[in-house]
Amino acid sequence: MKKTFLFFGAIFAFALCNAQHEPQNTKKTLEGFIKSSNDVWYKFEKHNENGKQVKEGDIIIGQASISLGDSITMDGFMYPSQPIFKATMQQNVFKGDLMEGLFLMKTGEICTFAFPHDSIAKAMPGLPPFFKENEYAYFKVKIDSTATEEDMRIADSLHSVEEAKLADSLEKLEDAAIEKYLTDNGFDKTKINGVYIKHIKEGSGEKPVENDNVKVHYAGRFLDGRLFDTSIDSVAKAANKYQQGRNYEPLQFGIGRHQMIEGFENGVKTMREGGKAIVVIPSALAYGRIQRGEIPPCSPLTFELELVKVEKTPATTPIKVEPANKNTPKTAKTTSK
Repeated sequence: MKKTFLFFGAIFAFALCNAQHEPQNTKKTLEGFIKSSNDVWYKFEKHNENGKQVKEGDIIIGQASISLGDSITMDGFMYPSQPIFKATMQQNVFKGDLMEGLFLMKTGEICTFAFPHDSIAKAMPGLPPFFKENEYAYFKVKIDSTATEEDMRIADSLHSVEEAKLADSLEKLEDAAIEKYLTDNGFDKTKINGVYIKHIKEGSGEKPVENDNVKVHYAGRFLDGRLFDTSIDSVAKAANKYQQGRNYEPLQFGIGRHQMIEGFENGVKTMREGGKAIVVIPSALAYGRIQRGEIPPCSPLTFELELVKVEKTPATTPIKVEPANKNTPKTAKTTSK
């Protein structure tokens, strides 16, 4: 798992930073949408007349999703309500952008905003081919509540205290949970590189070393078998975790470049190309005492791994220094009296 997590706010700001063109053929493509006096194209799915109006500087707490045409590419409605971005005109880029759209909303409301393909393409190069030029990107926003930055600082402080208490409790249970899993699943209880490995299929290819690039299929699970992420579409579908528009393909990363959690990489380094294994990673080599999305603090994790490809890094060729040509004039020496 890569150590990167993007809030919706960052995604929204990036995706819309150049969305300056007014949609065409709006009657056909944007049925049900209304254009505000500020050129915002919007459609309310839920009104709340008694809600609190969004104002400058509010931290928006809720859920959001992004759809490219008919395909949902990021569905935040799968996760609990959380701070998703800050509503401020300091991030306003043009008349009619998402920031101005947020100020049309109140707490308890759901609204979808529309932006044309060419606008999104300027902000997000390399859009998937299924998103056609005559389609629109839709940003659906649900606001449960708003908070000030001071509110968030206080909440973060209280959350840190509660998270530390939870981590302390879970940390005491971790060793026993790992011991039981290893026993129940026939693992050798000897650690290798700090993790426990059970080889399902021995590979016959190269073994990755420092600076090699690898391609790995994976399925990440909790000790109770619940899936939290995978690179395999059939596994995602079976666990009801499939994300429309995601490219399910082997994960690529470089050994020794700290792109992955330590335990994941340590497990891969025990394998050979073509091999399959299950690795059990103590939380100290995973995400530690910090909550990461749906992964609680002090959570030991398992990964089913398949080392699909090892790309060896070419050895550096030493620079050959040619001896000086005897006919080359010598540099004159300066003498001093």
